[in-house]
Amino acid sequence: ISILVPDIGAPSLGAAIRLRELLHPLSTEIVGPDFGTGICSLYTDAGPFTSVPAGNMYRYPDFLWASRRLDRAIRGRLVIAVKAFMNTVPVALRRQRQGGKAVVFLDEWDGALYAGWSPREKQIARLKSFHHPLDDAYFPVVESMIPAMDTVLSTTHFLQKKFGGHVVHMGVDTDWFSPQPEDAVDALKRSLGLAGKRLIVFGGVVRPHKGTEQILEALVRLNRDELQLLVVGPVTDYLSDLMNDARYARWLVVAGAPLDDPEGTNRRIHAQMPLYLDLADLVVLPLLDTPLAQSQMPIKLFEALAMGKPVIGSHVSDLPEILDGCGETYPPGDCDRLAMRIGEWLDHPEIAHTLGQAAREKCRHHYSKA
Repeated sequence: ISILVPDIGAPSLGAAIRLRELLHPLSTEIVGPDFGTGICSLYTDAGPFTSVPAGNMYRYPDFLWASRRLDRAIRGRLVIAVKAFMNTVPVALRRQRQGGKAVVFLDEWDGALYAGWSPREKQIARLKSFHHPLDDAYFPVVESMIPAMDTVLSTTHFLQKKFGGHVVHMGVDTDWFSPQPEDAVDALKRSLGLAGKRLIVFGGVVRPHKGTEQILEALVRLNRDELQLLVVGPVTDYLSDLMNDARYARWLVVAGAPLDDPEGTNRRIHAQMPLYLDLADLVVLPLLDTPLAQSQMPIKLFEALAMGKPVIGSHVSDLPEILDGCGETYPPGDCDRLAMRIGEWLDHPEIAHTLGQAAREKCRHHYSKA
């Protein structure tokens, strides 16, 4: 089985790695184009990978030559295209025409941004991107190919409704993501200068649609000196803006480095994610009500559940279903409601503890790869 990714240097490589783990002990390989950045720094130790040089694949005619190199590099008779891009789905369909099988795995609606543009904006994008097949304007083209795939797998019911197929919640290894030794957690907390603090932990890559700013707004409303938000993940431009915002600087702590990360800081932190998650008094997943967010099911949700952490999530995507009986949801964007719920859980730790125990049990029984 060949798992084909659109960019072997992007964080989306993590989805391919999780698929490989789910398919074990079947023989699998992960293949993808290298646009000159090498393997994604978060996952350099998670190989092996088959990297295909494709520095100019973003434009015609180089796209055609690089696509052929990808096709030649693939050894599996079954190809799983991770994400619907012009350098994944068409390559998988080529293998189908050669007698193999083609599957597409969707973990978000990558074409959501383009779909929300006005007709004029779309027309301008099509004209500008005519020679750039990996740009947003080509998403409708590749999405029109999805019905030809043998199977469609997706991570949310939103994606299933839009593209058909089957919903697969990825889950996590509940042996790896499990409560950590108390002395190790305390030592990490001291090393971060957070001794005595109560922490909301947000793990992952911070993007606008993920609603991280909503947590900070809730903390501003609560105005409790002992409470802080710890973001564990790469420092994106958006996260950097939040760090430099005078309203939020008091409440925000970041454990991470810029995405390019030549020192390997993000990789080391990622390898210790269970320890960082165990710093949390609670976890908040404040997805906004956008098509992109509705299409996503954050893997960090399952990691938090496996760690036995109480989770507050917005009423978006499949979060209400996953959190039923082991967490709570609130209307997306309602910072007052979020602040009230955070305050209640911190003031009544027995509620948070009970929900955390239920969360781990639900994850072990329904979303575990252990």
